[in-house]
Amino acid sequence: MTTHEALWPTGLFEQGIGWVIVARFKSAGQRVEAGVFLVDLGCLGAKWAAYENCDREDYLQRIRGYYESEFQMVPVEPACARKLVEQAAEYADGLGFAPHRDYNKAARVFGGINAQACSQHFVFGRQGKPFYCRGPRETEEQARKILQQLEQRCGAGNYEFLVALGNPQ
Repeated sequence: MTTHEALWPTGLFEQGIGWVIVARFKSAGQRVEAGVFLVDLGCLGAKWAAYENCDREDYLQRIRGYYESEFQMVPVEPACARKLVEQAAEYADGLGFAPHRDYNKAARVFGGINAQACSQHFVFGRQGKPFYCRGPRETEEQARKILQQLEQRCGAGNYEFLVALGNPQ
């Protein structure tokens, strides 16, 4: 039996942000540990993370089922999912952005997956520069702090951004 599975959305690299799910099957496949990560390839890395420990049916219906129906997820090699999530977090860390507070807990599912087994090369930022796009749940104040951090870390003109001011509805 496969001990891990991983999924990410079909347009992840075009969109620059998307959900990555890594699941580890335990107890003859009846229990599942799942790490769910919102990965921003532009600059923020592991923007959100959650850990779930549930039975197989719950995982298939509630977690995998939801993301597959909402985001057109495709199966990927678990090694590549781990590599992408970890490298995105490292890229963001280099810009001064810490991963989500539950990142380490969610990353438990990486146990037994060798990221070096993935031959894919991932590129972060956009056109060689960090790129920030304000998310729908980020306040104007949060967006300004992110831009200040990029300005401080990268310098003027060395990053790109797309920020709508006001209520991003």
